[in-house]
Amino acid sequence: MKFAISTLVAVHLVASIWHGNAHSALGIDLSTFQTLFVYVVILAAPIASAVIVWTRFALLGASLFALSMTGALVFGVYYHYVHVSPDNIAHLPAGPMAAQVQFIQSAALIAIIELLSALVGCFAAGQTYTSASND
Repeated sequence: MKFAISTLVAVHLVASIWHGNAHSALGIDLSTFQTLFVYVVILAAPIASAVIVWTRFALLGASLFALSMTGALVFGVYYHYVHVSPDNIAHLPAGPMAAQVQFIQSAALIAIIELLSALVGCFAAGQTYTSASND
Protein backbone atom coordinates (compact mmCIF):
# COMPACT_ATOMS: atom_id res chain seq x y z
CA MET A 1 0.00 0.00 0.00
CA LYS A 2 2.83 2.41 0.76
CA PHE A 3 4.25 1.92 -2.71
CA ALA A 4 0.78 2.25 -4.30
CA ILE A 5 0.10 5.52 -2.49
CA SER A 6 3.52 6.93 -3.36
CA THR A 7 3.07 5.96 -7.01
CA LEU A 8 -0.42 7.46 -7.18
CA VAL A 9 0.87 10.69 -5.63
CA ALA A 10 3.61 10.92 -8.26
CA VAL A 11 1.23 10.19 -11.14
CA HIS A 12 -1.30 12.69 -9.73
CA LEU A 13 1.40 15.35 -9.46
CA VAL A 14 2.46 14.85 -13.10
CA ALA A 15 -1.18 14.97 -14.28
CA SER A 16 -1.79 18.10 -12.18
CA ILE A 17 1.21 19.85 -13.71
CA TRP A 18 -0.02 18.86 -17.19
CA HIS A 19 -3.45 20.29 -16.31
CA GLY A 20 -1.90 23.45 -14.86
CA ASN A 21 -0.04 23.99 -18.14
CA ALA A 22 -3.38 23.88 -19.98
CA HIS A 23 -4.77 26.42 -17.49
CA SER A 24 -1.87 28.73 -18.30
CA ALA A 25 -2.12 28.24 -22.07
CA LEU A 26 -5.83 29.13 -21.98
CA GLY A 27 -5.45 31.96 -19.48
CA ILE A 28 -7.80 30.33 -16.97
CA ASP A 29 -7.14 31.96 -13.61
CA LEU A 30 -8.29 30.61 -10.26
CA SER A 31 -9.79 32.58 -7.39
CA THR A 32 -7.79 32.97 -4.19
CA PHE A 33 -9.83 30.20 -2.56
CA GLN A 34 -9.28 27.88 -5.52
CA THR A 35 -5.56 28.61 -5.59
CA LEU A 36 -5.20 27.89 -1.87
CA PHE A 37 -7.25 24.70 -2.22
CA VAL A 38 -5.11 23.51 -5.12
CA TYR A 39 -1.82 24.17 -3.32
CA VAL A 40 -2.87 22.80 0.08
CA VAL A 41 -5.34 19.98 -0.60
CA ILE A 42 -4.50 18.89 -4.14
CA LEU A 43 -0.70 19.28 -4.12
CA ALA A 44 0.80 19.53 -0.60
CA ALA A 45 -1.47 17.13 1.32
CA PRO A 46 -0.94 14.13 -1.00
CA ILE A 47 2.84 14.69 -1.01
CA ALA A 48 2.84 14.90 2.78
CA SER A 49 0.70 11.75 3.00
CA ALA A 50 3.14 9.85 0.76
CA VAL A 51 5.94 10.72 3.17
CA ILE A 52 3.90 9.93 6.28
CA VAL A 53 2.79 6.46 5.11
CA TRP A 54 6.43 5.36 5.29
CA THR A 55 6.63 6.24 8.99
CA ARG A 56 5.04 4.73 12.09
CA PHE A 57 2.14 7.11 11.41
CA ALA A 58 1.01 5.15 8.34
CA LEU A 59 -2.65 5.31 9.39
CA LEU A 60 -2.48 9.11 9.48
CA GLY A 61 -0.76 9.15 6.08
CA ALA A 62 -3.31 6.83 4.47
CA SER A 63 -6.18 8.79 6.02
CA LEU A 64 -4.75 12.11 4.87
CA PHE A 65 -4.30 10.66 1.38
CA ALA A 66 -7.90 9.41 1.26
CA LEU A 67 -9.27 12.74 2.52
CA SER A 68 -7.16 14.91 0.23
CA MET A 69 -7.96 12.85 -2.85
CA THR A 70 -11.67 12.83 -2.01
CA GLY A 71 -11.57 16.60 -1.56
CA ALA A 72 -9.62 17.00 -4.80
CA LEU A 73 -12.11 14.80 -6.67
CA VAL A 74 -15.12 16.78 -5.44
CA PHE A 75 -13.38 20.09 -6.19
CA GLY A 76 -12.32 19.02 -9.68
CA VAL A 77 -15.64 17.48 -10.67
CA TYR A 78 -17.48 20.57 -9.46
CA TYR A 79 -15.29 23.12 -11.23
CA HIS A 80 -14.58 21.12 -14.41
CA TYR A 81 -18.04 19.62 -15.00
CA VAL A 82 -20.74 21.38 -12.93
CA HIS A 83 -19.98 25.05 -12.18
CA VAL A 84 -20.33 27.24 -15.27
CA SER A 85 -17.07 29.16 -15.64
CA PRO A 86 -14.01 29.23 -17.90
CA ASP A 87 -12.71 26.30 -15.76
CA ASN A 88 -15.59 24.10 -17.00
CA ILE A 89 -14.70 21.85 -19.95
CA ALA A 90 -17.89 22.91 -21.75
CA HIS A 91 -17.13 26.65 -21.34
CA LEU A 92 -13.43 26.92 -22.08
CA PRO A 93 -12.18 30.28 -23.34
CA ALA A 94 -10.95 30.69 -26.89
CA GLY A 95 -7.43 29.50 -27.31
CA PRO A 96 -5.29 26.95 -29.09
CA MET A 97 -7.20 23.75 -29.87
CA ALA A 98 -4.27 21.70 -28.51
CA ALA A 99 -4.55 23.49 -25.15
CA GLN A 100 -8.31 22.91 -25.03
CA VAL A 101 -7.84 19.20 -25.76
CA GLN A 102 -5.09 19.03 -23.14
CA PHE A 103 -7.38 20.72 -20.61
CA ILE A 104 -10.26 18.31 -21.27
CA GLN A 105 -8.06 15.20 -21.28
CA SER A 106 -6.12 16.20 -18.19
CA ALA A 107 -9.30 17.06 -16.26
CA ALA A 108 -10.69 13.60 -17.04
CA LEU A 109 -7.42 11.87 -16.19
CA ILE A 110 -7.13 13.72 -12.90
CA ALA A 111 -10.70 12.75 -11.95
CA ILE A 112 -9.94 9.08 -12.64
CA ILE A 113 -6.67 9.22 -10.68
CA GLU A 114 -8.36 10.98 -7.76
CA LEU A 115 -11.21 8.47 -7.64
CA LEU A 116 -8.78 5.56 -7.68
CA SER A 117 -6.58 7.31 -5.13
CA ALA A 118 -9.47 8.00 -2.76
CA LEU A 119 -10.45 4.32 -2.91
CA VAL A 120 -6.87 3.12 -2.40
CA GLY A 121 -6.45 5.58 0.48
CA CYS A 122 -9.61 4.35 2.20
CA PHE A 123 -8.57 0.73 1.71
CA ALA A 124 -5.05 1.44 2.99
CA ALA A 125 -6.39 3.29 6.03
CA GLY A 126 -8.73 0.41 6.78
CA GLN A 127 -5.95 -2.16 6.38
CA THR A 128 -3.56 -0.12 8.51
CA TYR A 129 -6.18 0.38 11.21
CA THR A 130 -7.08 -3.33 11.24
CA SER A 131 -3.42 -4.30 11.34
CA ALA A 132 -2.67 -1.87 14.17
CA SER A 133 -5.65 -2.97 16.25
CA ASN A 134 -4.62 -6.63 15.89
CA ASP A 135 -1.13 -5.93 17.25
